[in-house]
Formats: sequence, structure tokens, C-alpha cells
Amino acid sequence: MHKFKAPTGFSGAQDKQAFVREAKELGWKKALNAVGPYKLCEAAAPNRLAWLSLVEITSDSKVLDVGAGTGGLSCQLANHCHVEAVDVSTVDIEFLKIRSQQDQLHRFHAQVASATDLPFPDCHFDLVTVNGVLEWVPLVEPYADPEETQVKGLREMRRVLKKNGRFLIGIENGKALRYFLGMTEPHVDLSYISLMPQNKGEKLSQGMRGRSFLERTYSLRETENLLKKGGFDKVEPYWIYPDYRLPEAIIPLSNPAAISYFVENLLQPQAFNSQSSFVEYLFYRFNDPDVVKDFVGHYCFLCW
Repeated sequence: MHKFKAPTGFSGAQDKQAFVREAKELGWKKALNAVGPYKLCEAAAPNRLAWLSLVEITSDSKVLDVGAGTGGLSCQLANHCHVEAVDVSTVDIEFLKIRSQQDQLHRFHAQVASATDLPFPDCHFDLVTVNGVLEWVPLVEPYADPEETQVKGLREMRRVLKKNGRFLIGIENGKALRYFLGMTEPHVDLSYISLMPQNKGEKLSQGMRGRSFLERTYSLRETENLLKKGGFDKVEPYWIYPDYRLPEAIIPLSNPAAISYFVENLLQPQAFNSQSSFVEYLFYRFNDPDVVKDFVGHYCFLCW
């Protein structure tokens, strides 16, 4: 039987009401910094917008950010265009409203909503973004098949996107090399679970966490197939390094020469500061690009 843990928001605050009160009284930056400096970095770092270089945004563009969290993408983007932000967390939405008021974001609006039931008309947005969120979507319908819920969410996001619009998604690689090396899967804090057949991953999750394994990520090809099931005919994959939260490089995976150039000239071995992570560097450095692309940590997909 599924045990559903309600989404509590990406702020990470233990006392939600105190966090909201501090954001109002002390300012949103001080409130997030009190939770953890990394939380403030995620919410305010300029390179949160780096992957938006894959699309063209004008001042008239309408953008939807699904699972907006603390506004790292949506609030910064509202300085450039019209933005709607949705999240299932009432705390995050309350925080986003405070942040937008304090930053005087006049083209920003936030409301509570799920990816599977968006309160917008068909063909409304020029761009829809979902960054580190698709894996959490099954939690809103915990008794359904996780992949089916993700497809439902993708179809809903495709519905509100204009016919010539673009969809950007950032997500972990469920088959990243680091998981083969024993690193815990960050959504469930268990090793090897994303590498297992679904039935065995479910048994491990039930045994170790007492609830179902809903937070699903996939391989490169599996994610591409999932996006196509969601209604996107064209899917362009990118390696986003080091991760989709704070990207420093975006490498087109359809271009082996670009992968080779990045690995040979820009990937710094000192960034891999443990024995297991250095193994990851060596794997990237000495393998064929067509092999490397299947084992990187984070992906970005441009879809339409």
C-alpha cells in the first residue's frame, strides 16, 4: 500500500510558518539564507537562467514555470517577460508572492496548482519550464502508476503550450555512472534503487522507507520516450553540467565533437574531489562520446 508524504516545498524550512514570517519581516534573502546558504544560491544565482539560452524570449513572451519552488527560474525570468509560477506547495507559493512583492516583479503571478491539472487555457504559453520537478509529479497521485502520472503531467504541459512554443525540462539521469559507483539516489536517499527493475526498486523502497518508490528518473532513451508519450514530437537532449540547478555548461548530446571538446578541454579533474567521483572523471575522459552521453549526471531537453 502506498504511504503518501505530502509535498512540503523546496525551501527546506522545518518551521514553515516561521519561515514565511521571516521572509515578510526580514526579507526573502535573509529567510532563505537562514535555512541554508545553498538555498539562497539556488534561488538567486544568475546562472539559474543559463539553460534558457536555448530558446528565444522577448518582453512579450508568456512563460509558465511548473514546480517553481523558491523562484530561482521564475522570479529571475520575470525581469524579462511575463511569468506564471505554479507549485503544489502552499508555503512555496506564499514565499514566491512575498519575493515578487519585495523585488517589485510586476509581470509575475504565482498560484497553487499541480502539473497534472493546470488552470490555464490551451495554447497559452510561449515557453513552459519544469526544472528538477518531473520526478516529484507522481507524489500528487500516489495510488496511480508513477510513469502514467508523469505522462499525464507532460500532456497537460503540452496542452497549455502554443503550437510553436518550446518546452524545457531539467532532470537527473536515472542511470548515471555515479549510481553504479554507489552514490545514493538523492530523491530517496538509497543506493542502486534507480538501477533496479521497478518491482525490485519498489520492494527496496517499501522495506527501507515504508512507502512506494514514486520519485522516478530514467535513462536518456527512456526519458526521450517519456517526453514523446507526453506529446512532444521533437526532443533535443543536452548534458547540463554540473547540474540543472546551477549550470556552467550545456553540451548538445547530438554532437559527439562537442562532447569530446568539453571533456578534453573544459572538464576539470579537480572538480571531482573524491576517489569515486574521480573514477567518474576518468570514465568521461577516456570513453567514446556515444558512451559518455548515457552516463552523465543531469540532462536538459528542449522539446516541441
